[in-house]
Amino acid sequence: MTDGRESRRRRGDTVIGAILLTALTVGVGVFILAVASGWMGVSLQSSTNEANRAILLVKTSAQLSFEKVLYTGDVRNITVRNIANVPVIVTRIEIVSPAGSLKASFPSSGFTKIGELQPQQAIEFDRSVIPACSSCTSLETLRLRIWYVASGLFNEDNPIVSVDEMRYVETVFVHPPVGAPPRCPLPSNWMMVDVVDPVTYTDSGKIPPPPNNKVYVRFPYASASHTTTVDLQVINATGEYGFATNNVQTISNVLQPFTGSFSGFQAGPHGPLVVQILSAEYTVIQGRWEFGGIPGKAHASGVTLWSDANMNVNVVEVELGVNDVVGGNYRVTVTLYDCNGAQIQSRSIIVRIPVGIFTDSVFIDIPYTPLTDIYRVVIGVEEV
Repeated sequence: MTDGRESRRRRGDTVIGAILLTALTVGVGVFILAVASGWMGVSLQSSTNEANRAILLVKTSAQLSFEKVLYTGDVRNITVRNIANVPVIVTRIEIVSPAGSLKASFPSSGFTKIGELQPQQAIEFDRSVIPACSSCTSLETLRLRIWYVASGLFNEDNPIVSVDEMRYVETVFVHPPVGAPPRCPLPSNWMMVDVVDPVTYTDSGKIPPPPNNKVYVRFPYASASHTTTVDLQVINATGEYGFATNNVQTISNVLQPFTGSFSGFQAGPHGPLVVQILSAEYTVIQGRWEFGGIPGKAHASGVTLWSDANMNVNVVEVELGVNDVVGGNYRVTVTLYDCNGAQIQSRSIIVRIPVGIFTDSVFIDIPYTPLTDIYRVVIGVEEV
């Protein structure tokens, strides 16, 4: 009897214990599942944020492109384009030495939102954010560095937090001469000319009849970019005037053709062939070009002012047309004048053209001269 009662009590204890153990196991499992679910949510969110960050970093790597850099004594102007497919924010502009030491910056310390660019958008920065460099020397080679970051990674309230995500692009430029003020301050509306190329016969130097009665002109810089009307006056050595008009882009690397009533015009003993370039909307800085020559022997048939990114000219290229039957030795002289008519530079070189050669490109080195100071270009050609 006693053994049976004790046996029944043990079986009841076992059932109650099993129930308690099961309940405890289920409770612990639910707790672990909740903790695991929460951890997985945080982990997935963290992984997603890291993936988005990595994608934005890849999309903005080296995706800011320089389109224009003007850094002269009185002009500081750059244009950059966002070629990424996400928006970016420019956060800092620096001038650094080739060795990488900082020379000047905006802002003076840290980072800030200077400008935001949508995909494929270009933006222009002026002297208000492009720093002047008081420690830079004349004609020093420097690097212009622009920092930027994907807009989605920028913390505007605390920009320093976004430093690890920032990238930069650079371009090289030459610091303008220090100390001497510009000879000719730029007017409010201006256009530059760096190539004038009349079409001429190489032997006689005359401008051909239609349809080749053309003068080509290039306009590389201007105070604003749009289409404007430009007039040409072409003056024969004997004094007759010819005229041409064209609608051109104020900023373009393409030679613009002007066709007009100047067939048969040429340089001669009475004077040069003169090309004057005029605009009602703009002051054309390099507005007068004079092409010397000797009829039937040699003549200047085209001129290029080669300048660097800071618009400093140090090479003048003269295309020399020569009568290939006679050849000869010729002195080619380049003389540049400023807005006041004062001579800036004059350099010459002697070239020997053998019989059988009808054209030659003559390169004349000159001291660095701001393109903004050159208002008149005179090319002389004489036999020696």
